[in-house]
Amino acid sequence: MGRTATITDERLLEAARAEFLAHGIRATSRAIAQRAGVSPGMLFLRFGSKEALFAAAMNMRNETLDLPLDLLARVGKGSVRDTLVDVGERLLDKLFFTLPGQLMAWANPDSDPDSAQGDRQAEDFHQRRFPALQLVVDYLRAEARLGRIKLADPFVVAQAFSGSLWFFAYGQVMAGKRRAPQAASSHRAFVQCLVDTLWGGLQP
Repeated sequence: MGRTATITDERLLEAARAEFLAHGIRATSRAIAQRAGVSPGMLFLRFGSKEALFAAAMNMRNETLDLPLDLLARVGKGSVRDTLVDVGERLLDKLFFTLPGQLMAWANPDSDPDSAQGDRQAEDFHQRRFPALQLVVDYLRAEARLGRIKLADPFVVAQAFSGSLWFFAYGQVMAGKRRAPQAASSHRAFVQCLVDTLWGGLQP
C-alpha cells in the first residue's frame, strides 16, 4: 500500500496566493483548498485563520525590498549612472512581486500581522519594508565623498529615486501591464529616463 503524499506548506501557500491575487481578501477558504487539492480543514489546521493564511501567502512577514547585489562594493567603480539603472531595474522586479500583497494588506489592515502594533512613522516603514533605500543613501553618500557626484541630501535623492520606481510599478500593476511582452524594455527605458533626470542634480 503506497504512502499518502505529504501536502507541503509551499503548495498550500501557492494556491492561496493565486486565489488572493485573483479575488483579494474575499477569496474563500473553500476555493483555496480546492485549488490545493485539500480540505478546508487542513488550511485551518496549518495556519489557524484566513488572516494568517493571507499574511503567509502574500509574504507579509518577510516582504522587504532588499537588493540582490552588493551595492557598496560598486563605490568608485564603473559608471554611477549605470549602477543606478541596474539598481532601479532590480528594484522594479521586486516591486512587481511585492506590491500586490502590500496593496491588499493596506486595503485589509486586519490581515497584516504588524497592524496590531499601531501606526508607524515613514522612516520605520522604510526600515522594515524598504531596506534598499538606506543602501542607496549610503552608496550616494560614498560616491559624493569621492567627488564622483555632487550631493546635498542623499536621503532626498534616494527618496525621489525609490518613490518614482514605486509609483511607476504601482501604475503598471494596476493596469495589468507588468507581464506584457514589451514590459522589460519599457521598464528599462523608464529607469534610464529617471536616472537621466536625477543626474542633472548629481553630476559633479
